[in-house]
Amino acid sequence: MFSGKAALITGASSGIGAEMARQLAAAGCNLILVARRTDRLDALARELQSVQVDVITADLADSHSPQAVFDQVLNLQRNVHVLINNAGFGFQQPMLNIPMVEQMGMVDVNVRSLLALTQLFATPMAERGEGWILNVASVSAWFPIPGMATYAASKACVLHLSRALHEELKPAGIVVTALCPGGTRTEFSSIARERMDPDLEKAMMPADEVAVAGLKALARGKAVVVPGALYRILVALVRVLPASWVTRLAGAVMGRHH
Repeated sequence: MFSGKAALITGASSGIGAEMARQLAAAGCNLILVARRTDRLDALARELQSVQVDVITADLADSHSPQAVFDQVLNLQRNVHVLINNAGFGFQQPMLNIPMVEQMGMVDVNVRSLLALTQLFATPMAERGEGWILNVASVSAWFPIPGMATYAASKACVLHLSRALHEELKPAGIVVTALCPGGTRTEFSSIARERMDPDLEKAMMPADEVAVAGLKALARGKAVVVPGALYRILVALVRVLPASWVTRLAGAVMGRHH
């Protein structure tokens, strides 16, 4: 479906983003890879020589980065048919233990840059009458999580934004899908948590499986996808449990910090 088209992937240097790059390249989709680590991006570009790959180094915590990325794509004279907003990070720490600059950086990367890139690239997609946008949210989007409060709230924003835009942009020929993974074996987990809880470790999904689920859902035009039966059950529980229970349960399971 995406053969011969071009996909821009943020957070492409590792984890889910890198796996999506590999899977799209295997399908014949050209790539524009965006992340902070140029060496990682260059290595991935060398690996994926079966398609055209461009590399853009950008720190999406910088409020000027989305426009700079868009301008560089214009300079490359590439049309972006598929936008994958995958960049994001979080901390498993009480809010008062996280420096303000890191709190704001989390919001800037997880929400502000995603919103800006979506608006920038959706505009030419709408003019062409075709486009696909995959926003990586999280199962955390359903749970207020004491101990990961800002991260969960930022992902709730991504989920609600994506659901609304799925309907809003449909008449323009644009598909918007929210990918909501649970625990995934990526570098994100080692950054978010100083020490992985053994129970959470067992529930972790491989990044390539999460990537497959996201790209399949995007191709099928789905609004939301939650990979993994365990995580779909957790999301279903939110609908039947009292809100206060959900918050306490989330804090007990996900917000444990050491």
